[in-house]
Amino acid sequence: MMLIDPQNKLLKIQIMDLITNKLSRIVISKDYNYSCTKLQYQADNSRLYVSFTCFNFKDIFEIAGNYMIQKYYKDYNLEPVEDGFNLTFSFDAKIAKSEPKIPKDADEAQKAEIQEQRALIRAENQKLFEKVTNDFSSIRRNFYAAAFEQTFEQINSGTQPKKFKYQSRENETVYVIPERDAVNIFYEISFSDNVDRTLANLIVTEIIDAKKNVKNSPPIARSNYQSTILKQSFPEVLNVKQDPNSQLITMTLFQNQHFSKNIEQLSTFLQGLRQYLHYHIHASKTYLHTRIIKRINQFQRSLQLCQFEPEVEKKGDDGLNLGLKA
Repeated sequence: MMLIDPQNKLLKIQIMDLITNKLSRIVISKDYNYSCTKLQYQADNSRLYVSFTCFNFKDIFEIAGNYMIQKYYKDYNLEPVEDGFNLTFSFDAKIAKSEPKIPKDADEAQKAEIQEQRALIRAENQKLFEKVTNDFSSIRRNFYAAAFEQTFEQINSGTQPKKFKYQSRENETVYVIPERDAVNIFYEISFSDNVDRTLANLIVTEIIDAKKNVKNSPPIARSNYQSTILKQSFPEVLNVKQDPNSQLITMTLFQNQHFSKNIEQLSTFLQGLRQYLHYHIHASKTYLHTRIIKRINQFQRSLQLCQFEPEVEKKGDDGLNLGLKA
């Protein structure tokens, strides 16, 4: 199964286009989990603004909002929030260096020197613009992953992090219960469509079985709201009304094996697990639909190639026409 790129491709292309060509334009991109990102480049002050919102912004920002800003966006200006959004940053494009012009009376040596300077400045600006592009196009990923990254960093530094939960979708919740050297995560997933639910069960089963062939894989299993550790940490789950379309997946991550280093890649997967399932469910449905269409086309071609016997009248022994046709 393939992993999903955490960067928004539309934003990535548009950001680079806006800041390199200095285009006054507004770009709005709606993403998974009812999130929305807005880009706006203002040519009069050479600033690129990015605004972000999502339905569960308040819950997650209270958990690790300041951590996310300090880790990923401390080099940008935190702007007054735009109407309809929850967070706005800006990048001052004027900090990019200007390329020197070649004088008309410059000799060949001077021209070569200036050309070399321009190439170095162009490469430096390109590196700066790529950083801005990566940071702004990954704002959704950074926002959701910050809660996990903060927990992992606190454990690695010897600090006991707090437990937390947040609503990942309208009828789904994620519970995170840290320990001294491990983190227990409970994912509630729900699919109202029968086909989606069946495919989700198959994918979850495949993920659970795959750990047999993967070294140091985290324990992953199906669970329920009667889990002792879940009830002790979040007693309110006892009052949760059981949804027949929902199931609970639990995994335990250990410090030495899983998050002593490279917490960014792990957090990217954790924040996008529901999106990962959603993507592969629809990919499976597309594949099955393609197979069905292919089989139907083969059947239709077979029918077209069939040669039926011509209809003839049958006669009895006395030579009379019986009116029967073969």
